Amino acid sequence: MVSAMSDRAADDRAAKRRYRSPLRADAARRTRSSIRDAAARLFVRRGYVSTTVKQIAEEAGVAVRTVFTAFPDGKAQLFREALDEAVSGGVDDAGRPPVRRPAERRDSAADLVVEKVVGHGTAMLERAGDLLMTSVESSGADPDMRRFARDDARANADNARTIAEGLASSGWLRNGVGVDEAADVLYALSSPQVHALLRRDCGWSVDRYRTWIADTLRATLLR
Repeated sequence: MVSAMSDRAADDRAAKRRYRSPLRADAARRTRSSIRDAAARLFVRRGYVSTTVKQIAEEAGVAVRTVFTAFPDGKAQLFREALDEAVSGGVDDAGRPPVRRPAERRDSAADLVVEKVVGHGTAMLERAGDLLMTSVESSGADPDMRRFARDDARANADNARTIAEGLASSGWLRNGVGVDEAADVLYALSSPQVHALLRRDCGWSVDRYRTWIADTLRATLLR
């Protein structure tokens, strides 16, 4: 009897541990997400170099030790994960195709490709553009930001060339426009710098920005 009661008590303790474990894991995930989001806000608001781990902890409402427990590599890890989260986030309204009047509608495959490219690119920049610009603007003062900005620029250039090669192989580039020029145009127009100038500095709406980018790509690159 004593043994049976002891076994039941052990089972109860094990069950409680199993129950508490998912709760602890969920709380840890929420804390980590809160710290990451707080860091992203401060990086954009104050700049990467001027933001301290102490300020991130205060913004997130946690202890400095908690920040380093969740992100052992400190600010660089926080920025990388905040940027990854923003880049890979769900497509929102910014991903809609450019709105055009029916009389202006085009149904060619080339136009549909441009719409898709611009839609996805705009959605990503709406989510991550401010953080990308943080890395660009801080690249002169911090080696981590310099690396992030360089890696992002290289990835954008590679993606632009892939799209340009696809347009060229399909025979959609206008006469006199080669792959190199098309890649340069795509790279420039899809950059976080152009997005920041028009959306942040000039105050354009997302619809106006998206439509202008698509129309400019058509006029510059397509037959």
